[in-house]
Amino acid sequence: MRNHVQAVFFDLGWTLSYPERSLWDIFAEVIRERGRETMAGEVEEAVHSAIAARREYSIGEFLAGAEYPDSDEQFEALFLAMGRIMFSTAGLDGDHDALTREVLARFWELENWAIYPDVIDALERLRSRKIRIGILSNATSDLVGFLEEIGLLPYFDFTVISAIVGIKKPDRRIFEHALGEAGVEAADAAHVGDMYLEDILGARNVGVRPFLIDRGRRSLFPNHPEAEDHSPEEVEIVRGLDPMLQAIGVE
Repeated sequence: MRNHVQAVFFDLGWTLSYPERSLWDIFAEVIRERGRETMAGEVEEAVHSAIAARREYSIGEFLAGAEYPDSDEQFEALFLAMGRIMFSTAGLDGDHDALTREVLARFWELENWAIYPDVIDALERLRSRKIRIGILSNATSDLVGFLEEIGLLPYFDFTVISAIVGIKKPDRRIFEHALGEAGVEAADAAHVGDMYLEDILGARNVGVRPFLIDRGRRSLFPNHPEAEDHSPEEVEIVRGLDPMLQAIGVE
């Protein structure tokens, strides 16, 4: 399937950029510093298992028409809840919210983030074809500043950030907002992201063509690739940005 699109939306984390030290590495580090032995893989396994246990329910909610509001406070609350689970499971006493904020501070340090090698070339090729490109990300309101700091902001025509617009993926309204920013119809847009519910089902629900990107060992869940749970017949899976560009007719 090939067609020339007029706009492409990109998720950011684990799609365009990645942490040198993963969230699971840093959680494990903080736990070890408090005297409990654990490894990053164990932390990843615990979080992934909790998400997987709710997967069918979460998809059912989405299909039933759930709405997904967002804000900086709600975004942080998700991580704080994760931290309480992790630190309680590790048997740590004390202020789990403070420990989670310490994890996040280390995780979001600018020096911890890198851009995948194929990103700049892909964005330049899209711009050379006059294709509108935007960030469409579930993130806090300071993401624009982060994009500027890592050098990606100048490549984008617009940014749609959940905590700013007050809606997060997979809510159809955030995709409709992105379509409005791009000035195109859904059939003329594509979206690239690394999560099935948020990026694939969310985009598909409004008629935007979705691509599930698998970044291998540099994925959010390197030991549990999102793509492993889905077939090529079910969703377009790409291992980088070049195959996505080829699929939409950008050589």
